[in-house]
Amino acid sequence: MTGTLIRIALRNLLAHKVKTGIVGSILVMGTVMVLFGVSALTSLDKAMSQSLTASISGHLQISAKDGKDKFVLFPSPIDGTEVGELQDFPRIKRELEALPEVSAVVPQGFDYALMFGGNLLDVKLTALRELQRKKQVGSEDWVAKRDHVRRIVALLSKDLKNLEAITGEDTADKDTLEGIKHVRQAADPAFWQGFEDRLEEKLVFLENKVAVMAIGEDMLFIRYMGTDTARFRKNFKRFEMVEGKPIPDGQRGIMLNHFAYEEFFKHKTARRLDKMKDRMAEGYTIAEDDQLKDWKRQNIKQYKELIWQLDDPAEAHVRAVLSKEVGPLPPATPTDAKGGAAPATDTTAAHAPSASGASDEMIRLVQAFLDVDDANFKRRYDLFYKEVAPRLLLYRAGVGDVITIRGQGAGGYAKSANVKIYGVFQFRGLEKSILAGAVNVVDLMTFRDLYGFMTADKVKELKKMEAEVGVAEVAREEAEDQFFGGGDDSEPSANAGAVKAGNSDDAMFGGDSAAGQDDAVPAAAELSAAGDESAGFDEFAGVDMAQGAQRWSDSLLNRVYKQGEIDGGVVRNAAVILAPGVSEGDGAAAIQKRADGLGIQVMNWRKASGMLGDLVAVIYIVLAVAVLGVYGVALFIINNSMVLATIERTREIGTLRAIGMQQRHVLWMFIVESLVLGAVFGLIGAGLGAAVVGWIGSVGIPSGGNDTVAFLFGGPRLYPSLETWHVGVAMVLVALVTTASTVYPAFLATRVTPLEAMQEGD
Repeated sequence: MTGTLIRIALRNLLAHKVKTGIVGSILVMGTVMVLFGVSALTSLDKAMSQSLTASISGHLQISAKDGKDKFVLFPSPIDGTEVGELQDFPRIKRELEALPEVSAVVPQGFDYALMFGGNLLDVKLTALRELQRKKQVGSEDWVAKRDHVRRIVALLSKDLKNLEAITGEDTADKDTLEGIKHVRQAADPAFWQGFEDRLEEKLVFLENKVAVMAIGEDMLFIRYMGTDTARFRKNFKRFEMVEGKPIPDGQRGIMLNHFAYEEFFKHKTARRLDKMKDRMAEGYTIAEDDQLKDWKRQNIKQYKELIWQLDDPAEAHVRAVLSKEVGPLPPATPTDAKGGAAPATDTTAAHAPSASGASDEMIRLVQAFLDVDDANFKRRYDLFYKEVAPRLLLYRAGVGDVITIRGQGAGGYAKSANVKIYGVFQFRGLEKSILAGAVNVVDLMTFRDLYGFMTADKVKELKKMEAEVGVAEVAREEAEDQFFGGGDDSEPSANAGAVKAGNSDDAMFGGDSAAGQDDAVPAAAELSAAGDESAGFDEFAGVDMAQGAQRWSDSLLNRVYKQGEIDGGVVRNAAVILAPGVSEGDGAAAIQKRADGLGIQVMNWRKASGMLGDLVAVIYIVLAVAVLGVYGVALFIINNSMVLATIERTREIGTLRAIGMQQRHVLWMFIVESLVLGAVFGLIGAGLGAAVVGWIGSVGIPSGGNDTVAFLFGGPRLYPSLETWHVGVAMVLVALVTTASTVYPAFLATRVTPLEAMQEGD
């Protein structure tokens, strides 16, 4: 009977070719969409899982159960940061790693800090100070660096003069006007006459009064993760070094993420050229792409980022190289004070040295060189890195440097720490993702310093200081007597330890009231020439505070901590690496059994990723809605087609009933017909969908340069792959839709009687 029903179904489908073609095309389209969507989402889920579990999160995350705020790896602006602390981490680590489902537990803590690296003028003044310390004042290197500082001050004076002309004294604040006056004073040639004769005085003036006006690159935000760096490298497989070396086991230090290092530490002109090269490699052109045009405009407009860093020998070399590349420059168009065109009275003025210390010709030469197009970009990019970049401060800090970072501690107070940059790393496959690429790695001891936790080093230092000054515990009820002298009415001398009234600021900080020095900081000898009572008692006299601080910093950076010290402090969260073959569900269930006794909560990477996990859920919902929409339309069309077919086949159905076909056989005839329809076109759609997925899987879906999408894709491209169960899901959906759309028409068919069929014939 089944074979007969199938033959009848095939005959009916062939007899109604138009209806069959319309319904079949809808089923094919729906099947292709289901296969592609399910395979893409499955691949996306796996890619994101690999992005997180092998780089930052681990398979599971544990955090404090009593945390006020929910822990997330990537908090949104509305997410809180009071996620609590893991109490007794050594016990947590010991008990969880004893579970067969768990391979490792890696302590972590995420936060933000600021790096104060100084602007270019600060850097060059520091170089002069280093030469002064080495007693190389007057050397060839000294003269080159001193003249470079003079050039930078001249450029700064020109910029601030333009700012002053735009803002005017009425709108500029007092401090800005005072700073402009200091810069103008330092740019005066008279300031540099006999510079070495009053060296200390003038260096202090440049450092304290002038360098503060050269703002722009003196502060940098850094997102960091504090962790046991040895265990982190061992358990996170996507971690790989790009430059330098890892932080030595048990020591303090920082490893910069390659993405952050390139994006935030690199010279801005060089970084924009790098971005242009990468974008052009994707097929974009300067002539048509707005992003490339914008980067080019920024380079041309911000030429000072390049010129300011060139000292006289470097400028001479760069001028010769760029002149050969650019060729003769067109005549310059003079401009007025407001930047508009002005009458050209002397064409040679454009080639004469300007007030900035760099000739207008050099400025125009740099701008012409940076005015790249599709034809000359590669040549000029290579030339820049071969001839210009070696003469620039290409990175604000590099491997081997010690930087100072400052964070907001848990108590609300600013905390700072010196850390050595040991190397630059990346997460393989996520080189261009800002979400993974913005996370730098510091040791756990430094993290605790910035967090505000009292480390063993600080406790030891505090106890040593207390012993040296004789600090003793005082009962609350005796505090007043101890502090105020136990009721003694005698008063301390009003002048004891005081600085002479009216001159305290000048004496202590080198104010501007020193006679004969217009806005200059007094020389160090003048500050120390105290021979009377007004000078007060200096408890630091004879103590080299700078060397003492340096020795303390060096001792911390070189100290090797034992594993117990690393584990035995504050930990905000921890990554759990599961044993091979263990699913996230099984691992979470095993940990959950111990959670209450350890005061922890466990979550998988999806939940820990916060908004990113929610984004994947949203994508699932969008796809489901799209698929339901397509199949909803298919159900409606198939249902209408089958109803019309039933009406058209009334005589046929009546004849079959007249020769003995039962109602249930009529019902099954329609159901089998719909199943055959779904099977035939579902298989066609599955074959076509497999071909589409296979082709897209070979070329990949590009992230389009979007950092978040690249992170979700696990790299710059997503490569969907087809699995057997994907085809099963698609075929089941097709069968459900075709069967559901046939129920009502089949019911109508069973109601047809032989009498109605004969009446239809009449």
